[in-house]
Amino acid sequence: MAYTVKATQRTDTGKGKVGRLRRNGSLPAVMYGHGEPSLMLALSNHEFNRLLDRIRGHSPIVEVEIDERPAQKCVIKTLQRNPITGNLLHVDFQKVHPGEKVTMNVPVIVTGSAEGVKQGGMLDHILRTVPVRAAIDAIPEHFEVDVTALKIDHSIHIKDLGRTDLEYTLPLDSPIVTVLSPRKLTETPTAAEAAAAAEAGPAEPEVITEKKPAEEEAEGEEEKGKGKTKAKAEAAPEKKEERKKEKK
Repeated sequence: MAYTVKATQRTDTGKGKVGRLRRNGSLPAVMYGHGEPSLMLALSNHEFNRLLDRIRGHSPIVEVEIDERPAQKCVIKTLQRNPITGNLLHVDFQKVHPGEKVTMNVPVIVTGSAEGVKQGGMLDHILRTVPVRAAIDAIPEHFEVDVTALKIDHSIHIKDLGRTDLEYTLPLDSPIVTVLSPRKLTETPTAAEAAAAAEAGPAEPEVITEKKPAEEEAEGEEEKGKGKTKAKAEAAPEKKEERKKEKK
């Protein structure tokens, strides 16, 4: 299914003019790719948000129509949003020619009720998207995975998707969805236990530092001082005996 974005080319630049565009209900955008000059565009903010709702869960491939010219197939590369309100601020489109290979994250839609879940297991959806590299016309809008026959401790892997015409950037034995057994669920630490362990933290190792030459010298001097004091203490009784003899 083709998703079309209608746009007009704009020449106005600058923060003030872009702000005025947004206040008038337009969304600034740019289209680039293939070493061609970038085109500055303006879209209907309302219409583009509706489009995003429609393509949710599908590959972000759209056809951009600029001022009634032939549509150009593009990938929605970047969406810039206001960090506080979440409102869209800017869109980047990357042009893609038919037959050109691109890398994209294709969403995974899980259908059915797993047999293993009915037996007490828990369905674990590991990969929400699968990264693929292929010609843009060959990239599917999404992968549909039926888990109805999935039993406890069984998984569906990338190699089970049945699309040998696509290149995958993850190993083919990467699990997409699995059913965890009740035993594995009980072995998993509870949130309270995990929080307590995180709060306690690991035991601190003993820190052993190498002595600096100055410290070694200071210790040597200290040992020498102790030696002199000891020698004086040992010599003191001899002097006392000599004095007693002189008095006699």
